Amino acid sequence: MKSILQIAIYGLGFYGLIVVAMYFFQEKMMFFPGGAGFGKCRAMEVSGARAVQADGVRYYLREQEGAEFWLVVFHGNAGNACDRTYFFNLFRDFKANMVVLEYPGYGDDPARPGEKAFCDGAVKLVSHLRKNDRDNRPVFLVGESIGTGAATWAATQGGVDGLILISAYTSLADVAQAHYFWLPVKMLMRHPFRADLWAGETDTPAILFHGVKDDIIPIKFARQQVNNFKGQAELVEIPNCGHNDIVDAGEGVIREKVGAFIKALGVVQGN
Repeated sequence: MKSILQIAIYGLGFYGLIVVAMYFFQEKMMFFPGGAGFGKCRAMEVSGARAVQADGVRYYLREQEGAEFWLVVFHGNAGNACDRTYFFNLFRDFKANMVVLEYPGYGDDPARPGEKAFCDGAVKLVSHLRKNDRDNRPVFLVGESIGTGAATWAATQGGVDGLILISAYTSLADVAQAHYFWLPVKMLMRHPFRADLWAGETDTPAILFHGVKDDIIPIKFARQQVNNFKGQAELVEIPNCGHNDIVDAGEGVIREKVGAFIKALGVVQGN
């Protein structure tokens, strides 16, 4: 009996240590900045994009002559903006200026990454683009994985004409809880990214894309999230792909559906 009690005490102690470690080291488990420092990205240069730092935000900008709207990318949690030149190829047929935000804490930035930093940066970027665009072109936000939350939050602050969300979720707390069902994750998370609540605070039209075989953000979360939007929202499920290959596997579908989505909104004349 005594040995059983000791095992139980040791087990609870070990469980407690795991809980404490998750609370204090959760940023290390959520954010994975890496790669080239901001402004030192050869891939962006080759793609015709330049680094811009203004109004408290850093981003890569690829301008197009005769651009009719903006496509603003908020990328996933690994790497940095330099790794996202594939979005230029994905949307190559669109008459759009393209922007890829560099998050605070990424691209050799000493700031700490986090929910508030990401969301504040997203809002600042939209405001910056609006303020400096004499043609007042429509702004569409492209969110990827963790970036879908930042994009959705930015839409609640206005100035956004549409959301294009790839691998969306209800909240990161929900996703983490599904992976670590044996831990009180929702109580521990300091960066829950409550996109479910934010979706209900904006009328911005949205189109969501999700890989049916996604095992990082299971598709059930996108199926829930599409119903949380206050405005028009559609979920496009892409078969035979997961989380990291959705842009490659779904390239044709994403390009076609996004084009139809933008055209249907009637805010762009020539697309």
